[in-house]
Amino acid sequence: MEQYLILLLISLNYCYVWDLGILWAVQGSFWTPLGFLGGLPLLDLFWRAVTFLGDEILLFVLVAIIYWLGYKREGVFLALLLIFSTLINYSLKYIIGRFRPTFFEARKVYFPEGPSMPSGHAQTTTATAFTLAWLAKGESPLLSKRGILLFLLAAVISILVSISRVYLGAHWPTDVISGLLIGLLIFGVFVLLADRTWKLLDAKLPESPWIRVAIVIVVFLILALVLPFNWEVGWYLNILLAGYITGTFPITFLTIYPFDWGMSWYLTGAIAGFLSGAILEQKYIQFSIPASWKYAVLRIIIGIVVALPGYYLIDKIPWGPLQFPVYAVLGLWVTLIAPAIFKKLEPKS
Repeated sequence: MEQYLILLLISLNYCYVWDLGILWAVQGSFWTPLGFLGGLPLLDLFWRAVTFLGDEILLFVLVAIIYWLGYKREGVFLALLLIFSTLINYSLKYIIGRFRPTFFEARKVYFPEGPSMPSGHAQTTTATAFTLAWLAKGESPLLSKRGILLFLLAAVISILVSISRVYLGAHWPTDVISGLLIGLLIFGVFVLLADRTWKLLDAKLPESPWIRVAIVIVVFLILALVLPFNWEVGWYLNILLAGYITGTFPITFLTIYPFDWGMSWYLTGAIAGFLSGAILEQKYIQFSIPASWKYAVLRIIIGIVVALPGYYLIDKIPWGPLQFPVYAVLGLWVTLIAPAIFKKLEPKS
């Protein structure tokens, strides 16, 4: 037993040393301020812009725009992909409980909270970019010129966002590698199962849209209750234990906020509203692709003018179950309320 423990410790130490070497080579640190790419304000600004490609708000707007342009099925697929990718990532982070690079190990340019592995930006961006490439290629063969260019673009975006997380000091290299691999796995599962699952659920579920809405709300309420915030308790205890070992327990206890309970509530609330609105829209509104590019632009402007301020306002709501219904209204705006307005404003043809 002891030899296995020694082997594990050696492996973990090797992994740490490898991570630290790559991190210093990419962006510098407290000890090597210039590094390979670090130290230039213009580069800091560039990698901050790159990392924004994987931010939650940008992905939210992307899904909304796809839906508003009449690609409703694709929008629903992407929304489901994002929510499950986020929940999987969030769960894995708190199970693994790895600490992020500190000021003594990295040149900190970005200051996210919570555990480090796997990288949420790397995972979600990879899953989203490759899924978009798959949807955008349509009936074109995978190895056609269109398919190759789309997947090459997806790969470039995924790699750039992953590098940005290391450069900014937000993640270890192995965090982003694991995020990339999990994102590709989620994309593969989507390609294999999404269409079949969609048809199966459509055939098996009751035809009444209101019953379908009720099922959606119950399912995501259950997810909000049982996923993944419970693991934050273990994460907080790990932090306190580290504080005790290093002799900083009193400071750790007073300065570290223990839980982020709101995450599971607002994520599940938003997707419950989004899916409920999509179900009701299909039955009662049935808006389609805009008649011209002018109406397409008008849809995007109207949708974002309401959605973005709403997103930032309700973000101030205290954590907990209250977030579920409020974020559900935001989801309803995207798939039901805004489409109803679009249909009223545009010609019937």
